Amino acid sequence: MPDVMLDLETLGTRPGCAVLSIGAVVFNRHSGELGPEFHVVINRKSCLKNGLFEEQSTLDWWSRQSDEARKILTEAESAPNGLGGALIQLTAYLQKMGKRDLLVWGCGSDFDIGILTHCYAVMNQPLPWMFWNSRCLRTLRDMAGPSHRPEKKNGVAHSAIDDARNQATEACQIFKALRGA
Repeated sequence: MPDVMLDLETLGTRPGCAVLSIGAVVFNRHSGELGPEFHVVINRKSCLKNGLFEEQSTLDWWSRQSDEARKILTEAESAPNGLGGALIQLTAYLQKMGKRDLLVWGCGSDFDIGILTHCYAVMNQPLPWMFWNSRCLRTLRDMAGPSHRPEKKNGVAHSAIDDARNQATEACQIFKALRGA
């Protein structure tokens, strides 16, 4: 079963919030290799049109992030991909990786996966993974114990694709440590 790390950039912290971008990367927990990637920016107005909401506290949080990270806000204003189209693209990417028989990871059992699951429901699209195959990086971190510290992160903090890459690399490092390798 392939592993796929997902990361979202959002305008809230709970299911139903607007999504700015989705990043995903396939990873091999045994070899540590990263595989095919996916990234899409979602039109902000499309999210609102489909009933998703924005939280002021998250908008305030974005205002304190780096200029590079905040570029996503501008990109989402004119992004050609609506919410439904972005989910169709994500589904196509995931299906290439293993149909519905894949493990989908997010950072937090109730964040990335929960928000995406809600988006699929809002758009009346089937979830492209089996619900029992969702996994949580935060739980994996906890299993590694307090001595676990990820190596230096690469890219832009709060970029969905950069964060997905970093989180996939971290998951591989934790699996290696848990194996005692």
